[in-house]
Amino acid sequence: LLAAALNADKLQIWTDVSGMMTANPKMVSLAHPILHLSYEEAMELSHFGAKVIYPPTIQPVLDKGIPVEVKNTFAPDDTGTLITKDGDPNGRWIKGLSSIEDVALCTLSGSGMVAVPNFSYRLFSSLSRESINVIMITQASSEHTITVGIDHKDAEKARASIEAEFEHEIRLRKVNPLSVETDLSIIALVGTRMRQQVGVSAGLFETLGHNGINVKAIAQGSTELNISVVIDRKHLRKSLNSLHESFFLSDIRKFYVFMIGVGNVGKEFLNQIQSQNDFLSDAFNVQINVAGLANSRKMLFSEYPIDLNSWEKELDEKGYSMTLDGFVDEMIALNMRNSIFIDCTGSEDIPNYYDKILRESISVVTPNKVA
Repeated sequence: LLAAALNADKLQIWTDVSGMMTANPKMVSLAHPILHLSYEEAMELSHFGAKVIYPPTIQPVLDKGIPVEVKNTFAPDDTGTLITKDGDPNGRWIKGLSSIEDVALCTLSGSGMVAVPNFSYRLFSSLSRESINVIMITQASSEHTITVGIDHKDAEKARASIEAEFEHEIRLRKVNPLSVETDLSIIALVGTRMRQQVGVSAGLFETLGHNGINVKAIAQGSTELNISVVIDRKHLRKSLNSLHESFFLSDIRKFYVFMIGVGNVGKEFLNQIQSQNDFLSDAFNVQINVAGLANSRKMLFSEYPIDLNSWEKELDEKGYSMTLDGFVDEMIALNMRNSIFIDCTGSEDIPNYYDKILRESISVVTPNKVA
């Protein structure tokens, strides 16, 4: 308000982060500040979880075209983020990834909805009466289904309100009882220049599909400023890191190795990873991180790369009791992107787990003759 009233040259917002980030740094360790955004991009990112700015409060400066600069009180020399009317016309076509962690999907469906004009009105009116905010909307072109994303805390209230509104149609089987899915998250790709770029959606779905992540719902406005997808909440961290790597760090692709068997062959393989990682990075833009190791007695896991200079000591001192079920379950639970399981043993039991591992979109490499 003050900046707009005084026709300021610039509004600075001093906060505790060095600008708006390419992704949530609590989820994505390699997230970095975005140097330049448009007002539209900043609004979209803030709607989907980036809490550095609150859209209604910057409306006065937006109306007057006054630039906004987000700076870090604790690191004042950092560049921060500049928000202007047009943003950076020559910058990246995707500016950031944003997410809402805990949402529910409510789907109203039925043959009685086709070509009936007031179904959407009644649906949204029933939600409005209960003061339930709609985060995203998607509707089939056949008009047979309408799906809305809401806060998970409002799921049962929404069910009661919508089913009361359509009680007559549900009783006549023109409309199905409301379907409610919970434990979901929304991820949004944001960028004004996406509308000029072919293949953004293809890259999004290819990255998620490669990592075994199913998309529950999709929403994209005609402005192509935002592509939003709904996924299982358990896959949120993996999805954000995979997409961030694909769209912002595509020059280096990281793989995460889980290996059972650290005898002569396994030990030599780890030596090769250590000695060749720099070469693989320079020549093929590939980085191999060891995230899990096991011998017949102990197993060791880490979300961060295991130090290949001291893995034997770590396995011996920090490892815990090894079981095949435990190893496979822990590997799946870690849910790392681009995961590879290596069976470096002669065991007759481990190949029985390959099917389960592959079904989790984890690749299998094995010199095991039994397999």
